[in-house]
Amino acid sequence: MIVLATTQRIIGYIIFAVVVAGFVVWLVTNLRGARAEAGSEIELAPNRRPYLTDDELETKQLNLALFSAAGLLAIIGVALPLYWLAEPGRQAGAKEMYQEIFVERGFELYETGAQCVACHGGNGSGGSATFIINDQNGQFVDQVSWIAPALDNVLYRYSEEGVRYVLNYGRPGTPMAAWGAPGGGPLTTQQIDNIIDYLWTVQVSPKQLRSTADDFIKQIDEGLYDRMLKVRKSNEKVTDALKANRLSREDELALGEILFNNQSLASGSYSCARCHVPGAAFGKAYTSFSRVPMSAFGPDLAGVENEATQQQHFDLVNTGMVPGIGYFSRKQGNPQMPAFGTNPNAGQADKGIPDKGPEGMLSIEQLWAVVRYERNLSNDSTVKSAVAGTAESPTFAGGK
Repeated sequence: MIVLATTQRIIGYIIFAVVVAGFVVWLVTNLRGARAEAGSEIELAPNRRPYLTDDELETKQLNLALFSAAGLLAIIGVALPLYWLAEPGRQAGAKEMYQEIFVERGFELYETGAQCVACHGGNGSGGSATFIINDQNGQFVDQVSWIAPALDNVLYRYSEEGVRYVLNYGRPGTPMAAWGAPGGGPLTTQQIDNIIDYLWTVQVSPKQLRSTADDFIKQIDEGLYDRMLKVRKSNEKVTDALKANRLSREDELALGEILFNNQSLASGSYSCARCHVPGAAFGKAYTSFSRVPMSAFGPDLAGVENEATQQQHFDLVNTGMVPGIGYFSRKQGNPQMPAFGTNPNAGQADKGIPDKGPEGMLSIEQLWAVVRYERNLSNDSTVKSAVAGTAESPTFAGGK
């Protein structure tokens, strides 16, 4: 596209050069044909001098003038319209060129400007950040290594607006600071947009996204993995989640525990615990600091089964929160609760947003497993018994 735009520009320059050259030739010819004034203006003024006769004009002189005019009209009447017919392509090429510039600027901000790479890793693969926990008086309590989630899947669970909100305002109580000017940060609106432009280029493919969780589950429990795929295949044509086939209760609790708690799966980006369990994001889940009123970034989910129906619960995990909308007995929704089942950026290609397909990070059977696990967080013994046979299961389970 950029090559096409460059070709069009060259054609435009050639046409311009031809027109300018024609004008110069005409000017030089007229200057050379002029005579110096040799006498009285009344007698010898050029406009009083006899011009060519009709016989002379209607031969080579007239033909030369007519053909010159016809040639110039051909350039203007044919070449220029052809040039402008390609204008949409030129505009598209210019847009692509500017997009490449925006991505490059976003890359520079990610790597060296804001240094997002220091916490979230190269290409958004995930990492960690050193974080100091202080008490309410600002006194040191502990230094921890906070797991920074992978960002190469962030636009499958957050809309562009959701990502922009977190970049602008950060996440209070975590190493994620406010980077945008609306939140008091150092970056302009354009720079925040450029970081998002760059993040789009590092998003994994839908196939890679799904296989990331599947392969992780297979490593932990191959039997559970096989049963999960069997249920998924049976749901290929199911559109209503309430009518979907599901794993057994025991399998859902085991699978839900893996997805809810693990911080090693894509650097915690699939994990619910990193927001809803105090200390989980730095490897000290449910750790009590006597001098710090520990609380998770998100609300405690123990007892959520008493506040929402299964359908309400599933819908929330599936599509995330809408700002300003109330959920259950909780506070109003905010853009920081992601969608784990439905891609919030799908179907917006007309707005210039890349469309990676409708599927989000978790499949239907995985979503139901997370919902089942969360609705049993208040029953510690039930959850522990469900995962007791899983040798490589995470080291904590259940509610507080």
